[in-house]
Amino acid sequence: MKRLIAAGALAAVPLVPGLPVPSPGEHRLPPNESPASHARSHPAPTPRARRICNRYAAPWGSNRGRGTASSPFRTPKRLVHALRSGKTGCLRAGTYRQREVKLKRDGITLRSSPGERATIRGRVVLEGNHDGLYHLTLDGSAGPRCPEQSCGTLPSPTINGSDARVFGNDITSPRSGICVATKAWDGHVPNRFRIVGNRVHDCGRLPPTEHDHGIYIADARGGLIRDNVVFDNADRGIQLFPNARSTVVEHNTVDGNGSGIVFSLESSSNVVRHNVFSNSVVRWNAESFQLTGLGNRFVGNCVRAGNPDSAYDVDGGVALPRIVKIARDRAASDGVYVDRSASDYRIAWGSACAGEGAPASVARPTGR
Repeated sequence: MKRLIAAGALAAVPLVPGLPVPSPGEHRLPPNESPASHARSHPAPTPRARRICNRYAAPWGSNRGRGTASSPFRTPKRLVHALRSGKTGCLRAGTYRQREVKLKRDGITLRSSPGERATIRGRVVLEGNHDGLYHLTLDGSAGPRCPEQSCGTLPSPTINGSDARVFGNDITSPRSGICVATKAWDGHVPNRFRIVGNRVHDCGRLPPTEHDHGIYIADARGGLIRDNVVFDNADRGIQLFPNARSTVVEHNTVDGNGSGIVFSLESSSNVVRHNVFSNSVVRWNAESFQLTGLGNRFVGNCVRAGNPDSAYDVDGGVALPRIVKIARDRAASDGVYVDRSASDYRIAWGSACAGEGAPASVARPTGR
């Protein structure tokens, strides 16, 4: 499988006699250089960033800074701690390694500074209501380990609060664990989440364990999964288990995962429409697991079977029970994509799947 791994942690900075020991993850400036003078050697935030961003962090910043454009914080954790409800924290371009970052206040947003791209290596948790993650590269493989032997690293990003927004990110957890996960926790219920316009890929341990998925909806009502490309994940591309309710899954491209999508147990009234499900490598493009929930629909999708085991290539790789309504689906025998080997998931001209799946702006490879 293709693997995209973000750059490693910053090298250790030697200590200067007489100065306090830096906190973990904090970059220490030379003793004769202030954060403000150091910031002047880096490009200023764009005019759009100055309109959007209330606080900043930067690889050259200091957690003793003010969080301004000229005096940014150093770590995402310090940045989100400084945000009040309704405010936006922006990460300047670079890689930030932090084991876990939790957004606890309601209504705060963490994003890359407009016109730049920041990478967080570690786990991110949205605990507050109306919190958001925008335009980041998220690598959960450096996050905390799961306490049970059955799982690897804890999911990242994890959504606990309601009305969360996860937009326009590149999300991965190579050979480690689940990526996007919604889970009720400590009185929070992740209803009405929005997972839109992301590339979710290479999540989970290999060989497959049946536990590590791209997007895992455990218990939530009224969520939306739209315009994402979900590819090359170890187990499910999208998992609805055990009680996902009234989730809309539409206009996504789901390719090369262990399985495409799975309806499970009490999950009910979920609508899966206008997606492309293709080339699952372990099981089916669409299937169920001990499903008792009613009102689920699988309609208007395009499917392409391409499993190495031909037993899973029947009916376009779809094996759903009668209690799931299936209608107006198309089966493709063509290659579907512009250049799958290069992770270019734009739909090829003339494909049977034309008009379905993720938009070209998300489907094209990152950087093109």
